[in-house]
Amino acid sequence: MIKINLLPPEVKKAQKQKAKKPVEFHIPKLGPKLIKAGIYSLSVLIGLHLLLGISILFEGISLKNAELKWERLHPDRIEIERIAKEAASIEKFTAPVKELYDKRILWSRELNELSNAITPGVWLSRFFIETQVRNAQKGEFQRILNLEGRAASLYGDETALVAKFVKSLQDNKGFFRYFSDIKLGPMERLTVENNPVMNFRVFCYFKDKGK
Repeated sequence: MIKINLLPPEVKKAQKQKAKKPVEFHIPKLGPKLIKAGIYSLSVLIGLHLLLGISILFEGISLKNAELKWERLHPDRIEIERIAKEAASIEKFTAPVKELYDKRILWSRELNELSNAITPGVWLSRFFIETQVRNAQKGEFQRILNLEGRAASLYGDETALVAKFVKSLQDNKGFFRYFSDIKLGPMERLTVENNPVMNFRVFCYFKDKGK
């Protein structure tokens, strides 16, 4: 391709001189203080970057260790949760029972009245308190004083002797004051050293709290 330059000779000469003139770049001179400041700033940035990287590394290791410990504790956590649920369930049913036992009874006086109510031919071999469930869903319980004893008679009227003893308990206001009812339980006839005796049980139902 043929290029034709129609510019005047003066302009052409100026363009040639401009084209031949080399381009000069001047790098500013930096003083020692500025160089030191730059090196210090760069060192600080590198140090912060390294610290950040190390911190992230240690955080990752700590998190991994925590996850491993949590996984190792998984069976223990399940057992603890199970025990906690059982404890809560037991507490639900034992609270009313505890409330029953919190009711104060003058047992020295009660035992004295019980002794006074015993009729001839009857003696007690054992007594204890038990708690029976009346309504588990509502948390209702009944506390009962169980009296176990024997009756013996030369006339074979052991049953009448036991009935008389129960009537004596019911009529004894000093003994009966803590109970809502007193009932005769099962009886069993047997022989002890060739003598006929009647084993019996008596149930004394405690009054509900507040009655």
